[in-house]
Amino acid sequence: MKMLARLRYLLEEGFNVSALSGYDDDSGQGNARLIFVEMRADGSPHLRSEIFDVGADEMEQVSTLFLAHLAEGRKE
Repeated sequence: MKMLARLRYLLEEGFNVSALSGYDDDSGQGNARLIFVEMRADGSPHLRSEIFDVGADEMEQVSTLFLAHLAEGRKE
């Protein structure tokens, strides 16, 4: 559940999580990606991308959390 834990951390710390993707592929490593904005020391934004190996259960939880976060942001 590394991707889920990482997403929770990023959201709790106020990072702008821009996108996530995942696909069902057993041919190699890195079937999911998390993209977020990290601010550099000089204040400029830096787009970061992290790759994870996830199963269907974790990807479903990640997607649910991300969509709930987006929906919450629209209420504000």
